[in-house]
Amino acid sequence: MTVWVVLRFSLLTACLLAVSACSVGERPTLLEAEAGDGPLDAALVASAGPAGAETDAAAMQEDTTPEPDATSNSEGEQLAAIDLGDLPPALVSPLGVVVPVLGGTETGYLVQTPCGNEQELLWGQPLREADVVIDPGHGGDERGAIGPSGEAEADLNLDVARRVASTLDSQGISVALSRTGDYRIPVATRAALADRLEAKVFVSIHHNSPTPVSGPANGPGTEVYVQVGSDASKRLGGLVYEEVLAALSVFDADWATRSDAGVLTVLNTEGEDAYGIVRRPAVPSVLVELAYISNSTEATVLATPEYRQAAGDALAGAIVRFLQTGEEGSGHIDEPRFFDPSGATGGDEGCVDPALE
Repeated sequence: MTVWVVLRFSLLTACLLAVSACSVGERPTLLEAEAGDGPLDAALVASAGPAGAETDAAAMQEDTTPEPDATSNSEGEQLAAIDLGDLPPALVSPLGVVVPVLGGTETGYLVQTPCGNEQELLWGQPLREADVVIDPGHGGDERGAIGPSGEAEADLNLDVARRVASTLDSQGISVALSRTGDYRIPVATRAALADRLEAKVFVSIHHNSPTPVSGPANGPGTEVYVQVGSDASKRLGGLVYEEVLAALSVFDADWATRSDAGVLTVLNTEGEDAYGIVRRPAVPSVLVELAYISNSTEATVLATPEYRQAAGDALAGAIVRFLQTGEEGSGHIDEPRFFDPSGATGGDEGCVDPALE
């Protein structure tokens, strides 16, 4: 099947986010941008790279000369034929939102929106693969925990996630972000993206609340939730815990922790992983609660760029060790924790999709 796709090449359309996973001939260079309210402002933006826009055009279509039956749209832009016989598993939409591809249509791609709906996109930047999917927890009207000074967990998670992606990309590891801006995305869509890309690693980034009443601890109360019965998830969790604990311990704070903090399974009353973001992906997955945003002294540390970079580098280091070694990490807790989530967040009820194009 053939569709017509507008060939527009700019800083944005070279490949907005998850650029190391994009299907382009010359990998774009990652630049760090300031956080904003929408996908266009969401951190890792690609420059055109050494080869410029012409290289990106060649990657999508070897011959950009219009075919005899090519037409133009209402703005006079040339439309060129693109073969959808080999569909990518995901796309970066024109406005920078990463979406799973469900199929092709006569005029474009059928994609799964962040809220789990189906939508046709005329075009987008294909994502052919991603060894790693980084998942910034919460977003949009689901703000997550709120710190004493009003800092929303969703924003903090996204900042750290961008830094993880940037560090991994600089080491040649293909990576995609499940959420690229401040919008809501249900757990089912996050998991679907990781599975569609057949990622080797899925890490969901969070910051914890409420603060335990056990008093100050000697180090951060980092917790990593792993998939029940998965040796790969357990190993990934041990490496994440080890790297994060070492990186955060250098900061001065009255750390809060639970007595069973570490690498553990959290089960519901049915014996399944309690958190859908751990249970749903078929790929090795972990959820990390880096520190307590609800604890005032920790929140002061979490607000600094030094903490956010250290946390991002630690997570990236753990992922590299998981991919390149057989190391087990540390911090494993044998006894599971039992918990039944309320289900108040992470679903699609009331979800409003961001603009994709």
